[in-house]
Amino acid sequence: MSGFLARVFAALVGGLLFSQSAEFTQQYLQRLGGAADELQVVVERFEESARASDLAPEAAIERLKQNADDVAVRQGTDAEANRERFAELERRYRALVSTTPLFRPFEIVVDPDWSIAGRAAEDYRPAIPASGDGIMLALAGFLAGWACGGGAHGAVAMATRRRERRRPGGHDAKADIIE
Repeated sequence: MSGFLARVFAALVGGLLFSQSAEFTQQYLQRLGGAADELQVVVERFEESARASDLAPEAAIERLKQNADDVAVRQGTDAEANRERFAELERRYRALVSTTPLFRPFEIVVDPDWSIAGRAAEDYRPAIPASGDGIMLALAGFLAGWACGGGAHGAVAMATRRRERRRPGGHDAKADIIE
C-alpha cells in the first residue's frame, strides 16, 4: 500500500506543479510583453530625437558617448543599453508567443529573463487551470509524478531488500551460488 501512496502523492504534486506552470507562464508572458512595450516607447522616443537631428540611432549614440560631458556619455550608454534590452525582451516575447501554449513553460526554462521571472514569482497567485494547455499540463504532470513515485518507491524497496540480504542471518543469493 505504501507504493500506491507514494505514487498518488507524487502524481498529485506533479499535477499541481505542471498545472501551475501554465498559470505562471501566462503571468510571465504578460510581464514580458508589458516590459517590452514600455521600453519600446523609450527606444522610439530616442530614435525620433536622433532622426530629428538627421542622425541614425547608432550615430546619435556614438556622438553622445564621445561627448566631453559625462551626463551625455551616460545618456549614450543608457540609450545603447535600452536598445539592447528592448531587442532582448522583444526576442523572448516573440519566441514565447510563437511557441505552442502547451510548450511555453519549457520555453521559459530554456531562455528565461530572470528579472521578469523573479518579479512574476513574487506576485504569483495560483489558479485552477481552465485552458486546454493548463489541463493537458496538469495531466502530464500527474502522469510524470505517477511514474516518478513508482520509480522512487521501487528504488527504496530495492535498497531495503539489499540491506536485508547483507544482514547477518539474511538471505544472500551470492552465498548460495558459492556453496
